[in-house]
Amino acid sequence: MKIILSAAISLDGCLDDCSPERLRLSSPEDWEAVLRLRAGCDAILVGAETIRKDDPSLVIRDESLRRERLRCGMAVDLMKVTLSRSGRLNPEARFFSVGEGHKMVFVPAAAKLCAESCVSQCAEVVSAEAITARLIADTLAKRGIGTLMVEGGGQVLSMFLAEGMVDELRLAVAPFIVGDPNAPRWIVPGKYPWTPENRVRLERVEMLGDTSVLYYKNERNVCEKEKRDGR
Repeated sequence: MKIILSAAISLDGCLDDCSPERLRLSSPEDWEAVLRLRAGCDAILVGAETIRKDDPSLVIRDESLRRERLRCGMAVDLMKVTLSRSGRLNPEARFFSVGEGHKMVFVPAAAKLCAESCVSQCAEVVSAEAITARLIADTLAKRGIGTLMVEGGGQVLSMFLAEGMVDELRLAVAPFIVGDPNAPRWIVPGKYPWTPENRVRLERVEMLGDTSVLYYKNERNVCEKEKRDGR
């Protein structure tokens, strides 16, 4: 399974500011490209805090993209995936209430009953002692998911990066600085496999409106997956 991590950040690495309103980072051109990228994936993952704060539907609304998915033998709507430490989720959130795609929630074993009481009528609840990027990827791969798009927030993005589970990284950089030390960053402090000795390859850069988009490819992941698949 291919895992694509996508994030939009400010020049100082912020995903948002601290105001009540969501900070607009992507240009219209970048946002359109993100929607096209989503349309080519089987599943999309965001964290529970993103659902609470932004209430995204994560549904492809462009009819031409929906028809293209059908022509390619894909479900018209993406599978939607989230993870929650507490299991406290609002079943009326658009993540759960909008779209025909399957919804899946990963929670620690201690939060299983809470999650089931909240969303078992509208989502599949998967529990384990510890929720990891590897567990999520393996579970989805067994369900036939070929491409997963991970959009955050910062804790989720960092988990996939720290575990070395990212095949491609799409990083959109807005041309301004937030400057608030309390603003959420796209990477939390930790140990990551991309180091000065193990550099990830920048595949290309493009301008979409005033937004710079950097595409990175983790070639080591691709080689390891091909070896596991016997190619």
